Amino acid sequence: MNGQSKTEKLESKSPLLLSLLILPLTFASFFFLPQVLGKTAGYLASFSIYWLYCLLHGMQLKGNNLAKLYTWPPLTRQNVLLLLLCFVPVLGAFSGAFLTFYHHLNLTLYLILAAAALVNGFVEEFYWRGAFISRYKQHMGLAFVFPATLFGLWHISVYAAHGVSYQGGFLPLVGGLWGYVVYKQQRVLAPTIAHILTNFFAFSGLLVENWVR
Repeated sequence: MNGQSKTEKLESKSPLLLSLLILPLTFASFFFLPQVLGKTAGYLASFSIYWLYCLLHGMQLKGNNLAKLYTWPPLTRQNVLLLLLCFVPVLGAFSGAFLTFYHHLNLTLYLILAAAALVNGFVEEFYWRGAFISRYKQHMGLAFVFPATLFGLWHISVYAAHGVSYQGGFLPLVGGLWGYVVYKQQRVLAPTIAHILTNFFAFSGLLVENWVR
């Protein structure tokens, strides 16, 4: 029984240990690939590696109730307040980035922004919120604190991307309330929508400052 118990504990921890690999993997990708492939190709290749990692490890990590997370929570007073809370970063990105840079954008750039925002917003919420919540559910440390901390740390890799600058510095990259909202509601649909919108507005500044200007 003890041997079996140890094996089960090891199996339950192995996905968590594997998730730590995202830090050195993405840091190396974002720092070196833009130097080797050029800024644009290297940046896209680095994000592709990151997205692929999130999807593959997320599929391994997720629990059986993932589909339920992509529904609306009961519209209680608390849930309505949490839904409003998760859209606060959208307003911040709209006023802090999009209103400053939108006049530099054209149709092609809007399409690029939409594609990047959709992919990144969906993949990140699927992995950092959906997969962890569906597996660990009400375990606050494993479902919320651990992935929220790792989500913040992985953005060091993005901030260290060679040849790319970020408006407002490092803090806007790790901001967001979505992990808390998902943990409290056990739902990821609304934060996914909020994440996509936030990315769309925030990426406008990134795109203009590093590629248009």
